[in-house]
Amino acid sequence: MKKRAVAAVLAAVIVTAMTGCGSSGAQTTESATAATTVEAATEVAAEEEWMNDPTAYLSGITASDYVDLPADYASLTVEVAPAAEVTDEEVEAMIDSQRQAKRELKEVTRRTTVQEGDVVNIDYVGRIDGEEFDGGSAEGYNLEIGSNSFIEGFESGLVGQKVGDTVTLELTFPEDYGDSTKAGVAAEFEVTINSIQEYVVPELTDQFVTDLGITDEFGNPVSTADELRTYVRNYLVEENESQYTQRLEEAIRNALSEKTTFKKDVPPAMVERNSQAIVNELTTYATQYGIDLKTLMQIAYGSTEESYMQDINDMAVENVKKSIMLKAIGDKEGLTMSDDEFQTELEVAVSNSGFTSVEEVAREDVEAYREILDKRKIMDFLKSKTTVVAPAAEEGSTGDTAAPAAEAAQ
Repeated sequence: MKKRAVAAVLAAVIVTAMTGCGSSGAQTTESATAATTVEAATEVAAEEEWMNDPTAYLSGITASDYVDLPADYASLTVEVAPAAEVTDEEVEAMIDSQRQAKRELKEVTRRTTVQEGDVVNIDYVGRIDGEEFDGGSAEGYNLEIGSNSFIEGFESGLVGQKVGDTVTLELTFPEDYGDSTKAGVAAEFEVTINSIQEYVVPELTDQFVTDLGITDEFGNPVSTADELRTYVRNYLVEENESQYTQRLEEAIRNALSEKTTFKKDVPPAMVERNSQAIVNELTTYATQYGIDLKTLMQIAYGSTEESYMQDINDMAVENVKKSIMLKAIGDKEGLTMSDDEFQTELEVAVSNSGFTSVEEVAREDVEAYREILDKRKIMDFLKSKTTVVAPAAEEGSTGDTAAPAAEAAQ
């Protein structure tokens, strides 16, 4: 085992540095700045054999030894839908979601009858064959009517009842209930309604906006409703443009991949490196949803229990192929950074991240950062040379369908 400085972004974008992951891999987002890319945390990682194998990194191979590039790599035509326009409805919907996030529960005093959408505070006792059962009783429980968090008939059975009422609900657990001992079983619930609450959503006032504590790209506080609308619109425009760029780059990679011939197998160490990055990234993602990697692969990629690791390896092979393909273009066009150029970039990024020296950053993270910088230059070159054709317009519509990628991305 060894202690290594792990760049926060690099830990997640080694895959992206290789190829952007492609349609067959996991999607990640690159850092916008070098300083962010090398802003680091530390973790303990097992020593992997590929870490010390030069062929695990693009800098350790001659890309042209592996691929024959298509002659037209700098004059591609790809079909990509343009960035979506941001509508007023989308702006208002995002603002409304922020208001909803700030909603508060307040007790209802103007009425005593339960309605759909109310949050009722209840005491309840559940019985099967006259006997209380585990997990079937609670006091002071807040239940949102309409949330469907209780079995069918429980919430609807409280609608129209009043504060202070005690209601007896004769219900049946569903056949597919998680606890098989209760599935399809009849039960009785005695429910007392203690109080009624409802969610109150704040008004869109200047004070509400100020309390959000948002600043714009220049560091100025966003403090009025109109300023918030402008801020949200700009954010959505940037998101749409970012998604467009991702689609464009993916289309370019795929178009090139279809025309590129590989002369020999890609380096196993590079595949292992990429495969491990995919495993790490997807495992983290799966953990956020309370599942394991195998389950995520089954849900997201249709993998089986027996195939999911092979599927990850196949993703890694495809990613490595695209990575080497791009590197070959970069080498041919003189776009890859020299060691001196990269060292300068790295030192600046490391200094801005809080490290005291480049030596604190592990080699695999340094190499991943180099690959990110090179890939950006190569993709910028390809986008400037590629013609983008929009999908066929619907009958009756007009407009140009082709534009240089550099212009379309603006």
